[in-house]
Amino acid sequence: MTTTAERSATPSWGSLTDGATARARRVRTEPVARPRPADQHEAPELRVVRGVVPARATLPFLLLVVVILAGALIASMVLNAQMADTAFKMKAAQVELNVLNDHIETVRADVQDVSAPDALAARAAELGMVPAAAPGVVDLNSSTVAGGAPAAEPGEQSP
Repeated sequence: MTTTAERSATPSWGSLTDGATARARRVRTEPVARPRPADQHEAPELRVVRGVVPARATLPFLLLVVVILAGALIASMVLNAQMADTAFKMKAAQVELNVLNDHIETVRADVQDVSAPDALAARAAELGMVPAAAPGVVDLNSSTVAGGAPAAEPGEQSP
């Protein structure tokens, strides 16, 4: 227990506010130190320290991170598969386009061969057509044709 001299040496808030409140004063008791023998060195006080226990909120956070990473991995795999599928379809479309372009070129070459002047003349002769003679002029006042020659008969050459 503390003596009156010790209490007055250490001012306490209770002594400053004695008249202000009607509370009872608490007396603080300090632990008494045990006397130690001189041959023992003073060892530090040891106490048990608990390990760091992960908070419960850590597990849902870790699960969220794992789900996000797994989702990103799956999304990248799906996108990669889609890109491969699209590339395959593009390759097939390109092959089909090349075939169609070759066909168009073949048809154009056939049209040019058929529309050549010598091919047109041969086809016209097969159909019984003759080349046109010199053109004539129609006089509307007299209703006569001036100049020109009549068309040659089939099988005849024009002059």
